[in-house]
Amino acid sequence: MSERSLEDLLLLAAQEPEYRDAFYHKLLQSELFVLGGEDAKEGENVEDEISLQEWVSDEGERAIPFFSSYKRLEEAVGDGAIYLQINGATLLASTVGNNLMMNPGFATSKIFYPDEIEMILTTEFDVDDDEGAEFSEDIAIRAITNKRSVQMLKALKSYFTNTPGVVRAYVAAMNEHENEDESHLVIGVDTDDDLEWEPLFRDMMAIVLEKSPEKEIVDLFKLDTSQKEGMSAYFIHEMKPFYLRKG
Repeated sequence: MSERSLEDLLLLAAQEPEYRDAFYHKLLQSELFVLGGEDAKEGENVEDEISLQEWVSDEGERAIPFFSSYKRLEEAVGDGAIYLQINGATLLASTVGNNLMMNPGFATSKIFYPDEIEMILTTEFDVDDDEGAEFSEDIAIRAITNKRSVQMLKALKSYFTNTPGVVRAYVAAMNEHENEDESHLVIGVDTDDDLEWEPLFRDMMAIVLEKSPEKEIVDLFKLDTSQKEGMSAYFIHEMKPFYLRKG
C-alpha cells in the first residue's frame, strides 16, 4: 500500500479522528514550503534561524502560512515567489508562540495555535505506516461537562438549523493519552448524501475558530452511518446529538 500524503491524512483526520496522530506524525516528518523574508534565497533548505512572512486574515488574525507542496504554494501566490523548504519539526520548533496556517485558501487548510503546536512537539506519536490508530475503549470519550464551549455549540446549532442537508451532530471530549487535561473536543456531523462536505467543513471551522474558548483544539469529522464499530458507530449508538434535524 502506498504511503499516504500529508493532505490525505488531514482529510482522513477531519472525518475519522483516529487518524489525528498519524497526521501529526507525518507533519513533523514532511518537507514543507514557506514564504521567505527579504533575506531568503529561493528554494533554500532551512536549518537555522529563519525569517518568514506573516499573513493577516480579514478578521485581523495573524498566522504564518505554509504549504504541503511547492505546487500548493505556487497555486496560492503565483510563480516566482521567494520560498524556503523546511522540515515540519523544524518549522514548528522555530515558530513557537505563533499561529501557523497550512495551505490557506484550499480545502486542505488547517490553522495551528500555539497550544496545539506545543502538544505536537512534546508528544510521541505511535503510528505504523501512516495508519490511524484503531478505535478502542482505551480512547476515552465522554460527554462534555463544562460550559466553556456553550457559545460555540450554540453557533454551530444555529448554523445547522439553517443549512439544509445536516441531519444531526454530536460532541464529545476525547482523550487518547490517559490525561484528562489533554482532552480535546470532537464533533461528528451526519449529513444527507448529496451535501458537499468540504464547503460545510470550511463553514464549521470558521465558527469554531471564532467561538471556541481559548483556542481549544476541536476535531470535526463526517459520520459514517454504515460503520459497525469505530468512532462513528460509538457516537450514533452511545451518545445523544446536540443537534437533530426536525421532521
